Amino acid sequence: NCRKVSGPAKFLHNGTYLICDTAFWYVDRELIKAVGNVKIIQDRTVLTSDNLDYYIKNNLAQFRGSLVQLQDSDNNTLRTNFLDYNTKDSVAVFMDGGAMRDKDGQVIESLTGTYDSKIKLFTFNENVNMFTDSVFVRTSKLYYQSDSSLATFGLSTHAWKEDKMLSSEGGRYDRKKDIFFFKDKVHALSKTQEGWADSLYYYRYNSDIEMLGNVQLMDTVKEVGTLTG
Repeated sequence: NCRKVSGPAKFLHNGTYLICDTAFWYVDRELIKAVGNVKIIQDRTVLTSDNLDYYIKNNLAQFRGSLVQLQDSDNNTLRTNFLDYNTKDSVAVFMDGGAMRDKDGQVIESLTGTYDSKIKLFTFNENVNMFTDSVFVRTSKLYYQSDSSLATFGLSTHAWKEDKMLSSEGGRYDRKKDIFFFKDKVHALSKTQEGWADSLYYYRYNSDIEMLGNVQLMDTVKEVGTLTG
């Protein structure tokens, strides 16, 4: 009931290739255990690792304990140790921590998350951190649309740049335009200024800030306070 395939082994299921050095195919259990230089290729999404268990009936590639890397068609790279990939739905689910580096070097990490290959959407949950070259963001949830390079933040969003910090209840970062947007209960703080607003735009290319709605601004150096609608 077990067939050993080697040298290298190659399987095709749901339009997905499973390639490895050696495979043990348990026919009755509908299980393939792949060992050595394991690669899953579906369309232009590629997963690599040292080993995996593939449950044929459930369309499930299950990686446990060894480093697994997922690379999408835009060269965004996710690395984790615990990942399930459904070859029918084209959805990956990672657990116990993972980090994704996009094609431009931005890093997003979280405890759990998913990747939907069909719509090119990464979802990050629990203790989410995003690192750009100068801005650090921490939030409760983050959606990253890889084809448009758009990151959308969830509740309890906090951002830091050097000695400046900001908190809000959501927002987004458009990497192509290099614009941050924060919304709902926005509070910004620096060494000399403190401000509140309903929403705030930060244009990274020229370091301009635009505050909108119920704006309050205090400048401790000039001892000036401003309030506008």
